[in-house]
Amino acid sequence: IFLPFWLNRGHQQHCRPTMANPKATFNTTAGEFVAEIYVDKMPLTAANFIDLVNTGFYNGLHFHRVIDNFMLQFGCPYSANAKDPRAGTGGPKPNSTFTVGGKTIKRDAREGCIPDELTQKISNDVGTLSMANTVRRPSYL
Repeated sequence: IFLPFWLNRGHQQHCRPTMANPKATFNTTAGEFVAEIYVDKMPLTAANFIDLVNTGFYNGLHFHRVIDNFMLQFGCPYSANAKDPRAGTGGPKPNSTFTVGGKTIKRDAREGCIPDELTQKISNDVGTLSMANTVRRPSYL
């Protein structure tokens, strides 16, 4: 499944708490879906995702892991080539930066990971988006 998508432009990247959360529109070869991005609950993780969307990081990627009735996984730059054996092993550019709440966050030098943000008890119910955890600190890709 091919995955170009964008952030709905009706919302600012750095939303104030009084503003509605932004929504990302995913256009895939299997159809379109829209997901609310929880800037209000997970500001660091959401800002990382929004930055990657706005910089085109996800454009042209394929779902590199599909488990029926469980989950779809995407976000690896190697998955632009659906047959690349490295699909599922890459992430954002190491040492790249993004801004959240006026603060610049630097992705780590090894894999482009961001600091953990375990502030909310949000489950992985059907229809939720989650970020991969590498088990190493910082762990979210």
